[in-house]
Amino acid sequence: MSTINRLSDQTKASYRLLWDEADEFLPVAPPAVYLLLVLLLPFAYTVYISFFQFSSTKIIEWVFTLDHYQALIFDSFYRSVLQYTIRLSLIVSAVCIVFGYPLGYFIARTTPLRRQLALFSVFLPLMIGTVVRVYGWIVLFSTNGVINDFLAATVGTKLDLLGNTTSVTIGLVGVYLPLVVLPVYSAIEDMDDSLIPAARNLGANRLEAFLKVTLPLSLPGLITGTIFVFVLTMNSIVTPALMGGRTDLTMGLIVYTQAVNSTNWPFASAVGTVLTVATTALVYIYFSFVQGRVGASP
Repeated sequence: MSTINRLSDQTKASYRLLWDEADEFLPVAPPAVYLLLVLLLPFAYTVYISFFQFSSTKIIEWVFTLDHYQALIFDSFYRSVLQYTIRLSLIVSAVCIVFGYPLGYFIARTTPLRRQLALFSVFLPLMIGTVVRVYGWIVLFSTNGVINDFLAATVGTKLDLLGNTTSVTIGLVGVYLPLVVLPVYSAIEDMDDSLIPAARNLGANRLEAFLKVTLPLSLPGLITGTIFVFVLTMNSIVTPALMGGRTDLTMGLIVYTQAVNSTNWPFASAVGTVLTVATTALVYIYFSFVQGRVGASP
C-alpha cells in the first residue's frame, strides 16, 4: 500500500511539474496560435502553390515546375524591378530617418503644449486612408494641380511633378514618416532626464552628450521605425501605382497584377516568396550591421 501511495505521490508531483511548465507557456499560446493561423500557414501555402503551373481555366495546374523562379532569377526585367524596389525602399527609409529623427527628438524635448500639438499633427495622417493621402499628393503634383497652377501664374511654366520616382518617394515618405517619428519620440521620452545633465557635468558638450547618450539610447526606436518603413515600402502598391510612371514598377505591383488582373496565382506566389525572402534578408543584414556597430562603440 505504501508503494502505491509513493507512486501516486510521484504521479501527482509529475503532473504538478508539467502543469507549472505549461503555465509558463500559456500567456504566449494565443499569440503563437494567431501567428500560425494568420501568417505562417498562409505563407506556407503561398510557397507551396508557387511550385505549380498556371492554368487559364483552373488557375492552378497541379504539375510541379520551377519556371516561375527561373523567370524571376534569370529574366533581366524582373531583376531590374527587384533592384528598383530595393533602391526605392532604401531611399524612402533614408529620407524618413533624416526628417523623422529630428522631428521625434523635437517632440520629446519640447514643452507639453507643443508636444501635444505635434503628436496630434503626426497622428492625424494615420487616421486617414492611404488612398486619400495619395490622392492629396496627386492634387498637389498633377499638371493642373495646386503647385503647377501657382507656377504657371507666377513663373509662366509648369513642371512634370507627377509620374516619376521623385513623386513616388515623396508620397511614400508622406505616408510612412510617422512610423519613424513615433518610435524615436517614445525612445527619447523614456530616457532618464538626469543622463544628459550628468554627461554635461562630466565635461561633455551638447554634441558629445547627444552622440554618446541620446543617440545610442534612441537607436532601438530608430531601428524599429526604419524597419517598418523599409518593409512597407518593399511591399507598397497604391503609391507607386497612382503616383509613379511606367518605370516605377515595384514587386508589390507585380504581385497585385498577377494575382488580381491575370489570376496567375502560382507566379504571384513566387514573386511574393522572393519578395519576402529578399526583405527578410535585407532586414537581417541591416539589423546585424547596426547591432554590430552599436556593440562595437565605446
